[in-house]
Parts: sequence; structure tokens; C-alpha cells
Amino acid sequence: MKVFLGVAIVICLTAAARAEPQIFNVYDFEFEDGSVMPELRVAYETHGTLSAGRDNAILLVHGTSGNRHAFDAVIGPGKTFDTDKNFVITVDAIGGGDSSSPRDGLGQDFPRYTIRDMMAAQHALVTRGLELTTLRAVGGSSMGSFVALEWGIHHPEMVRSLILLVPSPKAEVNFQLTIDLMTSVVALDPEWQGGRYTRNPVEGLRLAGMVYYPWTVSASYLDRLSAKQMARDLDESARAFSNWDANSLLLRYAASRAHDVSVPFGGDMVAALSQITAPTLVLPSANDRLLGLDGARRIRDRVKQASYAEIPSNLGHRAARLALGTLEGEFIDRQIRAFLGKVE
Repeated sequence: MKVFLGVAIVICLTAAARAEPQIFNVYDFEFEDGSVMPELRVAYETHGTLSAGRDNAILLVHGTSGNRHAFDAVIGPGKTFDTDKNFVITVDAIGGGDSSSPRDGLGQDFPRYTIRDMMAAQHALVTRGLELTTLRAVGGSSMGSFVALEWGIHHPEMVRSLILLVPSPKAEVNFQLTIDLMTSVVALDPEWQGGRYTRNPVEGLRLAGMVYYPWTVSASYLDRLSAKQMARDLDESARAFSNWDANSLLLRYAASRAHDVSVPFGGDMVAALSQITAPTLVLPSANDRLLGLDGARRIRDRVKQASYAEIPSNLGHRAARLALGTLEGEFIDRQIRAFLGKVE
């Protein structure tokens, strides 16, 4: 992949823990499908101070519908990602947040990017923008764990550890079908116009959020919900989806739908996962219906230095939400602290 790079805003690596958002431009960025974007914008923030040895950086990547603020609650002095010790980088993946996305004007003409394209853009940011040669850890949740896996596979010389929340090495059929249904629901909105709309198809997006919601929690969680709480949860999911530009949301989920780390290895999953040499923390949710345990266990069994623990919860996929003060959040916090304590 050929890239030419530039920094749009001067970076201060010793900035305070709550740095302002920065923009890094990658020029002539070549996507996996061969298409080229003359200028790809990557938005990110840094928290904490880079050490004299430039070896305490941690890169965190959000889930499919998230952005660089997904980890805010657990970044800071004394928190899970302790900024007294670490230089923490949070980034908006291609296609959303303040990074380049279809809503900038390309709409349906925006390149059909992949998880590996996200990783490549972040690699450009880290190596050329921040001029780092090593990362103490790359961590991510859901889609972010897909990206982290690609980092571990394609840049094992650079990544010293991986933290994978609700991960899978590929999108399984149930996940793909869920995304297909969401996409169909949006397409049924008369405003959609084949993706070349003049008005965002908000009603289709709201209904897609409702279709998606039941897959993000467990059956036992739904069973104990009151009708009032279920209505609130459904509305929350509907509103979250409706806040997106439709093309941006659907292309982002399409990238997750196509996720398969084995593609560059001719479909050989064992060969792909065997590239990972870094210690790897695998934290699936015990009753995840969106990304089940099979994928996480495949990572556990094929990565040489894998540590594995199932998040005890009935929240399903949502168990990976990083919120201290919850059973799930406290469990994840303990696991990550113990794991990072062993990373040189």
C-alpha cells in the first residue's frame, strides 16, 4: 500500500492528559481494493505524556458505531489506561467521527474500505505522524478488536501486546445476516434513493437501530426487562443510529461484515493467527449473540501467548462497554490492569 503523509496540525507529544483533537492527513492513500483517495483525514487524540524512550504508547480503537471517545471513561490518571504511565492514543477509524467519511460529500462514491484499511491508516498515523516505532499495546472492542488483530498479524515487530474485547477473527454468518437486515431496512426508506439521497433517511436508520438492538444483548437480559425499559433501550438504539449519515453507517458496517483476517493468507486462518507473537488478552462476553464465543476461542487456541477470560454478564455484546462501577466494567478493569502489568 503506497501512502504519502503529512501533518495538518503540529503535534505536541508532551501535551496534557486531555489533548485537543488532532488531524493527520495521509496523501494518496491506496485502499485494499486499489482505489486511491488523494487526501485521507485521520482524527485522533492523545492522553498523557510520551516517555523519553518513546515506548509507553497504547493505541485504542472503538467499535463499529463508536468514535475516539469510546474509551474516555477509562483513560486518565490511575484509571484502566493510566495516563500517569502511558501515552494513550484514541483514533476515529476511517468512515466516521472526524476522520474522512462518506458524509464529507462522496456518499456512495466513497471507497469500500476494509478493516485492514483502517489499520493501515492508523499505522501511517503512528509511524509517520507520531514517529513511534513500538506500541506497548493495541486494544479494541468489537470492530476495534478486529483492527487490533490486524495490527498484531501485519506488524508483529511493532506491537508488544493486544487487548481484544468481544473479538472474532472473522464475521460469522449470523453477524453478516444481521447487517444485511439492517441495510435492507434502511434501503426501504423512500428517502434512501439508492444511497444518493438529498435528505438523510432518518426513519430507516431508526428502524435499523431497532433491528440491531436485540442482537447486542442476551436472551436472558431481554427476558427480565420491563416493557418500559425495553422501549427505552430500543429508542436509545434508534436514536444512536439516526445520528449517523446513512452512507457512513452502512459502509462502516459493511467493513465489519467483510472482516476476515485470513483473506491475505488464502483463507488459512491458522496461518493468519500464527503471525501474532505478542501476548494477547482475549475477553469475550459469555453470552454474546452478535459475536459468539467460537471466534474468541479460535484466537485463544491459535495465538501462542493468549490469555483468555469470559466477561461474566447477561448483557451479551454490550458487556464490553467500558464503564467502571458495573460488574462487567470492574472485571474488565482487573483483567487489563493485570495483563498490562506484565507487558515490558
